[in-house]
Amino acid sequence: MFAARLGSALPPGAKVRLRQALRGAEKALAELLFHYGPAELARHLERLGIRAGDTLLVHSAFRHATGFSGNPRDVVECLLNAVGGQGNLLMVSLPYRSSSYDHLRLDPVFDVRRTMSQMGIISEIFRRRRGVRRSLHPTHPVLALGKDAEWLLRGHEDAAAPCGPASPFGRFRELGGKVLFYDVPFATFTFIHYLEDLLADSLPFPLYRSDTIAARVIDEQGQPRVVETRVFSEEAVSRRDPALLERRLLERRLLRRARVGRTRLLLVSSEDAVREALAMTAEGASFYRGEPRRT
Repeated sequence: MFAARLGSALPPGAKVRLRQALRGAEKALAELLFHYGPAELARHLERLGIRAGDTLLVHSAFRHATGFSGNPRDVVECLLNAVGGQGNLLMVSLPYRSSSYDHLRLDPVFDVRRTMSQMGIISEIFRRRRGVRRSLHPTHPVLALGKDAEWLLRGHEDAAAPCGPASPFGRFRELGGKVLFYDVPFATFTFIHYLEDLLADSLPFPLYRSDTIAARVIDEQGQPRVVETRVFSEEAVSRRDPALLERRLLERRLLRRARVGRTRLLLVSSEDAVREALAMTAEGASFYRGEPRRT
């Protein structure tokens, strides 16, 4: 509060210097009290339950005041080492921060080779890594590196739903995938869209808008194409509440948690998420706010 009041009384240039000084002090304190490196991160990933051969979908953020002595590339290396040569590492690389519908209304061109990921610096560093593939979908493109990467991403542009059974998310489940949250909240759980598609017929409102949207994309060969995609309805977006599913998973001890330095790690298996989402629906509950009980 004091820093905020002080900042409001300073000229713009001094405000910038003050913020930089405060960030520097916070980082130095974190390095002193919460220091950890790539080797310690690797040990915590193993203790959390990540094994060689796993198919791992990662949501992440990189903050300088967590005590981590490495950089985003070091995080990527740790993740790749954790799944090993027989595993697969996936990240979502959405090219926007708004809703899918609001993004597509701007008529953007999604270039699978060049459009940046807006899902954090770790995902963007991963996108640029040699050998990483990216699915050709204008709203929910997935990055993958591993022995099954080509199969996981193949034909995403032709899937009936962006996160449905024929998408990389459905194939991720087929491989018994696990979802890791690296210093981000459970609300970033993109796999929840696969769960929604699975439950679409049981919802008291349409999951998708009635119309599809024609989106412009550029494929790996540099050729322009048009991809028709469905987008989530306004009601689905406004009523979706991942915290309800998070609470369910925590109650059943299916969402594993760990801390290393000031970094929070969460891990859940795709099958546990599917099973509990189905069970919630069978019990007349869901991960939507205000959904009436179905009879």
